[in-house]
Amino acid sequence: MKYSLDRDLWQNKSILILGFGREGRAAYNFLKSQLPECEFGISDISESIDIQSKSNLNLHLGSDYLSVLSDYDIIIKSPGVQLPDLSAKEMSKIVTPTEIFLCLFSEQTIGITGTKGKSTTATLIHHFLISTGKKAILLGNMGLPALNYVDQIEEDTLIVFELSAHQLEYVHHSPHISLLLNIFPEHLDYFKTFADYRNAKYNIFAYQKPGDTAICAQKGLSCPKGEVLENPDTELQQMTGGKYTLESIEQLTQLKGQHNFSNIVAALKVVERMRIPVEEAIKTLPGFAPLPHRLEFVGEFGGVRFYNDSISTVPQSTIEAIKTLNDVNALILGGYDRGLDYSELTNFLVESHIEYFYFLGKAGQRMFEILNKKEHQQYFKVRDLEDVFARIRNEKNIKGCLLSPAASSYDQFKNFEHRGDHFKALARRFERA
Repeated sequence: MKYSLDRDLWQNKSILILGFGREGRAAYNFLKSQLPECEFGISDISESIDIQSKSNLNLHLGSDYLSVLSDYDIIIKSPGVQLPDLSAKEMSKIVTPTEIFLCLFSEQTIGITGTKGKSTTATLIHHFLISTGKKAILLGNMGLPALNYVDQIEEDTLIVFELSAHQLEYVHHSPHISLLLNIFPEHLDYFKTFADYRNAKYNIFAYQKPGDTAICAQKGLSCPKGEVLENPDTELQQMTGGKYTLESIEQLTQLKGQHNFSNIVAALKVVERMRIPVEEAIKTLPGFAPLPHRLEFVGEFGGVRFYNDSISTVPQSTIEAIKTLNDVNALILGGYDRGLDYSELTNFLVESHIEYFYFLGKAGQRMFEILNKKEHQQYFKVRDLEDVFARIRNEKNIKGCLLSPAASSYDQFKNFEHRGDHFKALARRFERA
């Protein structure tokens, strides 16, 4: 089925694509196909971009790429591009790829956001839908720009859309079913305050209409238009008439930890709202493969069990990882420092079962400095992951090693996947001294 824009809103407008990463490129290709007569510009900090046709296209590249915002009628802002201070008139020009997509498909969309767990939960919801005979497509923050998939969507297609705070920041439409998993301080190198970050997350509910569904999966979150899942175990028993508990679910899935149990219950709550039998969905859990870099067991090498939790970029997820894994006694922390509060984490660490700590980057340096160090624990500041493995090689008492950094990867790596892949490669080559 062919979906199209309201041409009255776009006709005879000049359109600037601000940021030409995956989302910007998808927006340009979609809008160009819909509005071939419009004047387009691409503005990006890169000095050069890969694009085949430059007809009816202006390029604004390099360090001065933000200087042309006033020259265009509509600005398509890619997620993560930080805007300068703009006037109210200039702000009124801002549209995002997510806003375009939700304008077209909000009534078919299940939106999932949260600081942590959104990729796993979105993928799990998609798994439940497909496994119970629904037509569904998985899109969003996991590297699947929504506007690339418009031609694959029919009237009966359910859209599972993972949404980041960056994608939600400027939207004026909300999904038909919206799930907010949790909110912790994150991305404070982009958002000016934690309140700004939180408000962006809450946009997933802000524009819902009567008949839409809102669910919050973290106790203490405000959910005025819907319900808060206060106790996951109680919610699960209510949904299944007492047939399933945390213990019985653990036997069915490779997902481990209380945080993942909460994600499963939240996904099942969405399924229930869609009138899919919850028990039918639960029976598909054994077929769900966890995503990489999330409490991923890499293997046992040289007598050490290695776990890759590179996705952990906030203290709360590292705490949950340590609570989940009792067979590790070495922890790798740190990376790029975005100014997060590490006091809760460091207080937890000194009372944990972890014995060996390896601190990377400026975030690791700050954690090291604020720790109330205990005599039975050993602490090491290290240059890089290679340095960590060199030290582990000579520690005969290490039985399990967890990478769960509680920090961003951008000081030494392209992203958390790059960091996790490098860790796994080093682990698979590991041998005792």
